[in-house]
Amino acid sequence: MTLKLLKQASTMVLASTLLLTAAPAVWAADFGPGPVAVSTSAFPGQVDASVLDAKITKEQAIERAKTYITLPADYSFQSIGLNAYYGMNGKSVPTWNISYVKKVKDRYYGSANIAINGLDGTLVSYSMNDNDPDHKLSYPPKVDYQAAKELAAAFVAKVNPSKQKELLYNDTAEKAFRTPLDGNYQYGIRYDRSVGGIPYAGNGLNVSVNGDGQITNYNYNWDDNIVFDQTSTPISKEKAAQLFHDKLDLSLQYQIPYNTRGKKLPIISYFMNSFDLDATTGEVSNPFPQQAVNKPLTDKPLGDKPTASLNLTKEEAVKKITTTFNLSSEYKLQEANYSETKDPETGETTSTWNMSWNKPVTDSSANSKMVLGSNVWANVNSKTGEITNFNFYVPYTPDNDKPVVGKISLDDAISKSNNFVKAQLPASTDQLVLSVQKDYPEDVLKQMRVWEISYKRVIDGVAANNEEVRVSIDRVTGEITNYYANLSSVAYPATKPAVISVDKAKDLWLAQYDIRLNYVAENDGYMGGLPIEKYKVMMAAGELPMSPVAANKDGQVKAKLVYSLISKNSNREAFLLDAESGQWRSAQSGDAISLEKITVSDIDNHWARNELQLMLDYQALDVTDGKVNPDQTIKRGELVKMLVIAMNGGNGGIYYGAERKASFADVSNSSPYFAYVENAVDRGLIDVGSEFNPEAKMDREAMAQLIVKALGYQNLAKYDGVFNNQFADAGKLAHLGDAAIVVGLNIMSLTDGAFAPQAEVTKAQAASAFFRFLQRRAELQDQPRYYY
Repeated sequence: MTLKLLKQASTMVLASTLLLTAAPAVWAADFGPGPVAVSTSAFPGQVDASVLDAKITKEQAIERAKTYITLPADYSFQSIGLNAYYGMNGKSVPTWNISYVKKVKDRYYGSANIAINGLDGTLVSYSMNDNDPDHKLSYPPKVDYQAAKELAAAFVAKVNPSKQKELLYNDTAEKAFRTPLDGNYQYGIRYDRSVGGIPYAGNGLNVSVNGDGQITNYNYNWDDNIVFDQTSTPISKEKAAQLFHDKLDLSLQYQIPYNTRGKKLPIISYFMNSFDLDATTGEVSNPFPQQAVNKPLTDKPLGDKPTASLNLTKEEAVKKITTTFNLSSEYKLQEANYSETKDPETGETTSTWNMSWNKPVTDSSANSKMVLGSNVWANVNSKTGEITNFNFYVPYTPDNDKPVVGKISLDDAISKSNNFVKAQLPASTDQLVLSVQKDYPEDVLKQMRVWEISYKRVIDGVAANNEEVRVSIDRVTGEITNYYANLSSVAYPATKPAVISVDKAKDLWLAQYDIRLNYVAENDGYMGGLPIEKYKVMMAAGELPMSPVAANKDGQVKAKLVYSLISKNSNREAFLLDAESGQWRSAQSGDAISLEKITVSDIDNHWARNELQLMLDYQALDVTDGKVNPDQTIKRGELVKMLVIAMNGGNGGIYYGAERKASFADVSNSSPYFAYVENAVDRGLIDVGSEFNPEAKMDREAMAQLIVKALGYQNLAKYDGVFNNQFADAGKLAHLGDAAIVVGLNIMSLTDGAFAPQAEVTKAQAASAFFRFLQRRAELQDQPRYYY
């Protein structure tokens, strides 16, 4: 079914909209014809005259901006400039950039930036940053997702009415939305360009709406030179689903979560590479170049792993590099420093010599005294003597523009690389598998100075994630110009563990995606067939447009129909699929997680249903047999976990490695509560002691103390005399100030005038108290606000 365009915002929503329309305007109408900064984002040495061809004058740009944006009166003009903005196919567009600031004395409280297309006067972008400490954020947000969508639709109707009929709302972010835990929230609303009801995500616009209903960001991207294929007949969505399943290529990988909390073994997982299907043929669209499938360099290791018994001096480390890579005496040692790094997970210390050399060459051109020297960087493990990195850099010269005439074949380069790796890493040759692209177009070879050869670490058919060796060999001289070895000391299983079937893994992965028919711009494959590093270098040198999209001689770009996999979990922290159990796990902690919205059977008619569901959405409450047991007493460990997640805005961002010493004897780094308890210690919520008793039941007075500390009022709470002490059971309170604060702020309540400090707290009561804590925190505390 074709999605309808944009809803007209309701009268009620518009009446409460935006600070953008709520205050008198201030503008640059009286600036006069003063100087205008003219600049270009073209690469050095290039002349981009497009900035001189603006059809919209400075005054017209300012007038256009006034019709789009109404700024509050306390924003004053700062600057205006004409710049070259690069479009998607590398063509530059003259763009007026206008800046405003909100300044009180010498302090900046906000800024606004507006960009106007210098050819047709359209609004290209707008951003507003409000950092006024007197502007308090509310929680929960004043507008929900639906209201934010209506506000965005009204804004688009105002600033870009001509494109309304060609826009489709993109619901990807909304489907993955979880109610925020912080008032400082931005709703990201996306509209894709529509052609015959089919989206083209390469064009469109983005609108950001904050929790107060302000439009804080707008970006518009459109290219009228795209030719869309409207004659082909796509295969059915059902057929595409089957083809995705058939063509999906899953690989087994060992992955080590960022925070393993002392777990030594990695997790074997099924890794998925997403791809598109040509909607007409059903073939993979723009596939990555196929890598040859190879065996390890040797069946058995060629030697033993070196023991960490050496203690290389600087001179020995320098000699190691100069002899291994035949570094000539023309290269002078510039720096050699020693460093030690402790692995946060294993506790292992790596000692390294870091060195650099320079071969100075003075530019002899007229009026130039610039030294354009070649440089070498290298790293050597001082304990094992292993080289971990070598990098050779030659600065740009006019000769770089000449076609490369290769004298070294790829096969010869592979042979040299294989021999070099065997000599450097004899203990790992049975786990290093050659991975190299063999087919390059002739025009690409003319631009390639080096052969890029890599080796993946594979143990009994399972790749070790991010562990590899890379070698670059000069196609002209045959010299090794770069070498990089990243092989950890993790104890991987010698044989592959038993895993779920590939078909089951495919079903699990594909269930996390929607299939969408859409347009994509055609290109020449992976970066035009170039290796990624070569592409980046050529782009930075101005030899390529700012995008891999290829235009024809008339400047047109073709767009074709494809079926794409659209993630349902776009705003989640990283996750992985455990290949042994079929469970989803957090890539951060390794803990089992649910990617689906958690629903339980025992809160539908509960008084705290909404608060409980919010905590469930962030997996701050455990579920057993489909139930959360809301009226069950909460444990101390559970409550601290819930509070820390509430304060932290979600699950992510809490990391402690093996170097973190446990603050309590009964909450070791293998405990599921470890990260949350340690974070609570760091936040000053709990004091370090011999035991924490995570399984003990939480009482009301202890919870009140935690909440007061989370608000930062623990010192105030010590002054009992300033608080109302007319509690019916005041004599039972050891911390009257804490109780008075949480009751006075309506975070916790009384029963018949009594606080009941020793009463146990249920999960529902904790969830409700923490929701009210979030509300009061937004009202009471100054929080940084950054909107871009």
